[in-house]
Amino acid sequence: MRILAVDTALGACSVAVTDGERVLAHRFVAMERGHAEALAPIAKAVMQEAGSGFAALDRLAVTTGPGTFTGQRVGLAFMRALRLALKIPLTGVTTLEAMAAAAMAETGAVKAAAIHDARRAEAYLLLRDHNTNRLEPVVLPFAEALAHIAAFGPCVLAGTGAPTAAASLSEGFELSTIRQPDALWVARLALGRPATDTVPGPLYLRAPDAKLPARQTAGKNAALFDPHSAGLAHLAALHAASFAAPWDRRALAELLATPGSFAFHHPDGFVLARAAGGEAEILTLAVTPRARGQGLGRMLVIAAARHSQELGALALFLEVGVANPAALALYARLGFVKVGARKGYYGSPRAPQAHIESGDALVLRLSLPAEFA
Repeated sequence: MRILAVDTALGACSVAVTDGERVLAHRFVAMERGHAEALAPIAKAVMQEAGSGFAALDRLAVTTGPGTFTGQRVGLAFMRALRLALKIPLTGVTTLEAMAAAAMAETGAVKAAAIHDARRAEAYLLLRDHNTNRLEPVVLPFAEALAHIAAFGPCVLAGTGAPTAAASLSEGFELSTIRQPDALWVARLALGRPATDTVPGPLYLRAPDAKLPARQTAGKNAALFDPHSAGLAHLAALHAASFAAPWDRRALAELLATPGSFAFHHPDGFVLARAAGGEAEILTLAVTPRARGQGLGRMLVIAAARHSQELGALALFLEVGVANPAALALYARLGFVKVGARKGYYGSPRAPQAHIESGDALVLRLSLPAEFA
C-alpha cells in the first residue's frame, strides 16, 4: 500500500511516501512557523523523489493534533483537498502517537510516554503500551502529567517535555531523541489502521487565547470551531437569532468546507472568516440580541484577526452597512479603515449575508499584524 503522509502540527514540517514497510521518500524540516509556505514545495519534492505520481497513491495520512491551531489546520486542509481530488481514504494520527511510536522503535521499549510542552506550565500527554494507548491525548498541568507518567511506570520518553520529565522521574525512564512528530511514523501507523470514509478533523484540547473581559459574559472563551463536529446546528441557530435572513446549516457547512475558512464560536455568537492568498475576509459576525453591547463582537473579530494573521494574511477585510452605526463604531475602534463602497450591496445576490434588507455597504480593511488594546 502506497501512503503519502504529512505533519505540520507542531515544530516541524515533514512529508513521507511509503510502500508497505519500504520508505520511498522522506523529508523532515524543523520549523516553528512557515508551515503553510513550506508544505507544498516539500510535498512536491518528496513525490518526485518517490518516482510516482499522485494517482499511484492508495492512502493519505495526516497528524490531527494536538498542536498549534495554525499548524494543525495547514496539514489537514492540504490533505483534505488531496483526498477530494484523488478520492482515496485519509487517515488521522495524533502527534503524540507518532512520537511515542518513533521513540519505542528507536529504543526497543514496549511502553512510551509522549509529553510535549503546551506552554502555560502545561503539557500534552499520551501513554502508550505496545500498540495500545493507555491514556489518550490530554492537556494537563506539567506536574500532573509527570505524576501520570510515574504511575504508568518505566517507559521511554518523547516530546519537548521529555528532558524535563526524565530529570524529574526516577530510574527506569529512558530519554529518547524524539522531540517532534515525523510524517514517516504517521505513515507507518496509518498502514496498520483500516481505511474509512470518515474525514479526520483537528484535535483541539483547549480553546485559543481570545477572551471577553472578566466582567462580561461570565468570562467564557471563543473557541475555534471544528467543522466536523455536531455544532453546525448551534451556529445555524445563532445566525437565525441574529439576522432576519439567516444562513441555514447547509450553507454554513459549505462555507466551512472551502479551503481557508474557519470560525470562532461562543454560546452567544460566532464569526466566520476565510483566509487565502495573503488576505482574509470576515464573511459573517453573528451576536445574539441578548449578548450585544457586552464586548462579544469585539472579541470574535479579534480572534478572527489573530487567526488570519497566523494563516499568513496581511490584511483582513469586511463589508458593513452604512446604516449600522454600532458596527461601524466597533470596527473603527479596532483599527479598520474604509477602502471602498458598494452601492446597494445588501439585499443583492452579491452580498454574502443578507441580514440587512437593503442598503449600501462600506468595504473596511485592517492591516495585519494588528495591536488591540
